[in-house]
Amino acid sequence: MIKTKVYHISFHAAHNLSCLFFWGCNFSCKGCLRRAEPLDCHFPGTKNPKPFSPTFLTLDEITSALKKAKPKIIVFEGWEPTFDQNLSEITKRLHHELGTWNYLLTNGYFLPELEGMDEVKVSIKAISSEIHQEYTGKSNKRVLENFQKLYQSKIKLSAETVFIPGFMDKEEVGKIAKFIASVDKEIPLRIDAYWPIISKRWRVPTIKEMKEAVEEAKSYLVNVSFLNGSEEVKGEVIRLI
Repeated sequence: MIKTKVYHISFHAAHNLSCLFFWGCNFSCKGCLRRAEPLDCHFPGTKNPKPFSPTFLTLDEITSALKKAKPKIIVFEGWEPTFDQNLSEITKRLHHELGTWNYLLTNGYFLPELEGMDEVKVSIKAISSEIHQEYTGKSNKRVLENFQKLYQSKIKLSAETVFIPGFMDKEEVGKIAKFIASVDKEIPLRIDAYWPIISKRWRVPTIKEMKEAVEEAKSYLVNVSFLNGSEEVKGEVIRLI
């Protein structure tokens, strides 16, 4: 029996997509959504349960739940999926038995085994080492090195970052975009708006600020998009576990 750090599974019907949520992280991000909402934030009635004590699933339990939903895409998210030493066992089993497209969201600090993984999105918080250290509690050196290694592996690769006015702002976004472009200017970058769910230290960016950050990134990269947090959820989102 293979035990995992997966504690929650959701299914997004409109996209035929399931999300696996992994417990635990090696970063201590000051704006971490999961610290406030450990479950999928896209469906009502389950937000911010207090107290929350996770029940970890076995690989057989994960496979059984997903076979009923029959998703085409599985998103591995968290907290941090690479914190699970059995991550590769999960991806290989789901590839073999369900034929899914496996999509990893990661902070990039650990470089996982890529067998059974089809796509990786790395969250690059900052290029400035002091900003990254303050926000996450960790150096960004391994993150940047692993991003380059992932590109060299030929796996489908993209990046995301968080826009925080006055902290990880347009200038920092530009540095991130410049770094990504030094690897390949075709790598997509998504910029997410910061929401003060945990820390009230910073405010929500305006749409104008977000668009300015996008334009800054586009001076280096071909494919840049953003999410401001007000996007409408399409279709039904179901809690499987």
